[in-house]
Amino acid sequence: MEQTIKVSVLMLTYNQEAYVDEAIRSVVLQDTRFDFELIIADDASSDGTCERCRQWQARFPQRVRLLSGASNVGLARNFIRCFEAARGTYIAICEGDDFWCDRHKLQRQVDFLDTHPAYSACFHQVVNYYEADGSKSLSGRYGKEAVTLRDLALCNPITNVSICYRRALIPSLPTWMDQVTSYDFVMHCLCAVHGDIYFMPRAMAVYRKLPTSIWTGANKEKRAMISRKNRDLLIAYFQTRDAEVCTLLRTANARNCLDIAYYYAMQKEEDKVATWKQQALTYRDDWSAEDVAREYAALGMAQRSKSICRSMLTRIRQLVSRCLPLPRIRSTQKFSD
Repeated sequence: MEQTIKVSVLMLTYNQEAYVDEAIRSVVLQDTRFDFELIIADDASSDGTCERCRQWQARFPQRVRLLSGASNVGLARNFIRCFEAARGTYIAICEGDDFWCDRHKLQRQVDFLDTHPAYSACFHQVVNYYEADGSKSLSGRYGKEAVTLRDLALCNPITNVSICYRRALIPSLPTWMDQVTSYDFVMHCLCAVHGDIYFMPRAMAVYRKLPTSIWTGANKEKRAMISRKNRDLLIAYFQTRDAEVCTLLRTANARNCLDIAYYYAMQKEEDKVATWKQQALTYRDDWSAEDVAREYAALGMAQRSKSICRSMLTRIRQLVSRCLPLPRIRSTQKFSD
């Protein structure tokens, strides 16, 4: 009789040959009292990523499943096929360039969700690794016990490599899922419809911040466009489902536009400042000129207050953290090439 799969770990890969071994290793070394599967969806990598994944599948045929195609389908469609293949009660994420650093991560998250049915998911702190200079930082402690859907509508504090959520809450993905620019924020919101997302104040994964990644490698305007597109899709989704959430999503996008306007003001590009301020009003057409001025001033004040000591603290963090090793799961098990 086939054992029930408790957790499906989804791993999307694309040209991550240098990192994927560590990502897979961190999953197969999980110490659990239940069965779990690792589903790797490789998006037609042009390097040796897929071959590395095949070698791991050969070593752990009962645990590792590899989905690969002849052509590149893009991030969203690659996620969709990986998600649809999941058989677990819960879903966890470990992308091909990240890794977990606590062998009990899955067990801790499943124990919590099994005993707290009101929560839709849980997430935890992560170690941010800036590969360009070898420095590290710890993601901030979330100020509350849990994240609500309304919290998420304004700001996403959840790092994808830390999430674990209930598969049954999303039996099928929305038809527009193939349009998202990054799937994590959208999935967090779809989960949070069914319950709050609990925060675990323990660092159990490493998130690589690479200059080539979709988010970390993007400039401020490109990040804004990524966020806006995803919130635009969610605005349409919640328009007839939750008016308050819809308004909060619109507010977040309006503030995002004003944040970009402030960025261009610092660059002395006044034409772009005006354009982005106008964009803000497409989301909150009920705002007066005074409302825009107040929101813009608040964002500017927040930016200035952060910059007063940020550069000095960042420099200290960079220098000190370079001397600290990355946390990894220790094991006597040998994995040959």
